[in-house]
Amino acid sequence: MLRATLCLLTILAAGLVEAQLPFATGRQVAMSRSQWRMFIPDTYTHRPGDEVDLLVHFHGDSQTVWNNAAYADLNAVIVTVNYNGLSSAYRVPFQDTTLFDQLLTDAENRLRGQTDFGAAASFDTLAVSSFSAGYGAVREIVKSPTYRTQIDSLLAADSLYATTASDGTPLDSQMAGYKAYADLAAAGDKRFIFTHSQVATFGYESTEETGNELLQHLSLGTATDNGVGLGTLRYYRKAEQEGFTLHGARGATGDDHLAHLRYMGEWLGDLGLATRPPLGDFNADGRVDIADYTTWRDGMETGDTSIFDYGFWYANFGTGVGGNAVSVPEVGAITLLGCLSVGLVSSSRRRPR
Repeated sequence: MLRATLCLLTILAAGLVEAQLPFATGRQVAMSRSQWRMFIPDTYTHRPGDEVDLLVHFHGDSQTVWNNAAYADLNAVIVTVNYNGLSSAYRVPFQDTTLFDQLLTDAENRLRGQTDFGAAASFDTLAVSSFSAGYGAVREIVKSPTYRTQIDSLLAADSLYATTASDGTPLDSQMAGYKAYADLAAAGDKRFIFTHSQVATFGYESTEETGNELLQHLSLGTATDNGVGLGTLRYYRKAEQEGFTLHGARGATGDDHLAHLRYMGEWLGDLGLATRPPLGDFNADGRVDIADYTTWRDGMETGDTSIFDYGFWYANFGTGVGGNAVSVPEVGAITLLGCLSVGLVSSSRRRPR
């Protein structure tokens, strides 16, 4: 009986873990190479000037990446890159130093081809992430000073291995680009999130060992971290300096390794990408304030907003980037009835005869 109860609790717990992640829906756009796929979430909200944040992710089930981006409330377009094989399947094509630029150009052209974006669309913040073997591409990309400048944030989710050098440490030539990017992040110019498991490797350096190399390069020590993360993530150490953060997660199994992909939403929200505007942000400036009240009021006259939208604005007033704390304009019953009648008249005007 006890065993059956424990099994049931385990199943329920697993269901709760899975339930933490939403299922993302949106448009999938084919790109010039079959290994590249663009995803525009159904929840995407256009920004002024049609500036678009972009996340390029290397290696891992695309739907899993999209779900985690939804969990992190990202308001960004996502390109997933998947090649069949190990790290060399990523490394070899991206040894062509123009390939990443080709990917970005292709993504921008595909985006502009969407009727709701058009020729004015352009990329703003650029984040790159990788899981496991995807580092093979990223390592080639961050060798370039031009790309290091272009990329605003980097996430290595249990995703940096290296050849063991004669001194028993990761080979310097394979770490150079990551170290250069870590320097920029530690100085506050970029964001670099490095996560690792405790999965041991034989014949080459593990993610824990390459993480140690980055810490030594930055002269950073670690602090004990007993935190519980998303899903099955459990931490044991952390290091941080300005825009550089290292998270050491417990676990030495293949499933512990996969957790860094399954639950990468734990870190996606810290990459500086745009997030979905809160309900009530009618002018899409990232905050709910007096300006949105004006937009709502004017929209009532044109039929672009409804009386029900006022509730969202009222409930979320002061939230978002730079939210203020001034008093909320109250709308009395008479005003509400007046607005409602305007809304009904406006909608009746638009109703086809």
